Amino acid sequence: MESNSLTKALGLLEATAGHPEGRSLAELASEVGMPKPTAHRILKTLTALGYLERPASGVYRQSPQVKRLVSDAAVRRLIDAAARPLRELYAKTQETVNLAMLRHDRVLYLDVLECTLPLRRVATRTSDPFHTTALGRAIVSLAPADQRSRLLARAKLVKRTAATITDRRRLAAELDKAATQGYAIEENETDVGVSCIGAAVCAGDDVVGAISVSLPTARLDAAGRRRLVDLVKKTASTISSRLKSASPKSQPRPIRPR
Repeated sequence: MESNSLTKALGLLEATAGHPEGRSLAELASEVGMPKPTAHRILKTLTALGYLERPASGVYRQSPQVKRLVSDAAVRRLIDAAARPLRELYAKTQETVNLAMLRHDRVLYLDVLECTLPLRRVATRTSDPFHTTALGRAIVSLAPADQRSRLLARAKLVKRTAATITDRRRLAAELDKAATQGYAIEENETDVGVSCIGAAVCAGDDVVGAISVSLPTARLDAAGRRRLVDLVKKTASTISSRLKSASPKSQPRPIRPR
């Protein structure tokens, strides 16, 4: 496949991320900026290859095969290294705990331990835009400067809620703040009424993912915030140490923003 066609195919594949119910041909073609006949041809090919499926006529969504693209041995080691620390973090907080990695301009959830309290965020998506999440901000805040700049310049900063930061300068300032503090936080930017505190996970000098605790904003008071920040940072550090002790060949691949 020519590089231009590959770029278009990847663009369409990314446009289906985070939409388990599927998206229409018109929506996908519009988002990636290509004629509907071209989009239809590429979507048909992706479906034939098993990366997409059609839950209804003219609607496309990602198939389980897409998840297997990132479920390689290195990612499995990240999941395994995080498993016990995440369970311990969950036991201490009793709030929803997440593990994610960055794929282009979205965070892909690798593991979610969901809160059982009546008032909680129920995980219904497999990915979210990096700019609305503490996970994404924590990862990107530690990315090499040139990669971070490219991602900030090219990412579509969709406004998910009234609180979502879509101004690139404000977002850059938030990333600088996260890099300095060692953690990122977002309140009501991905989902109204939900806040999230996240910290990056590193394998040596490379940032390979992030963890977070998400909870109803109503439960995030000042004392609780300080406690959660401390727990999230310590847990991320523990996972990073576990990854650092692995051999270099087994490390998860560092982020490569477009």
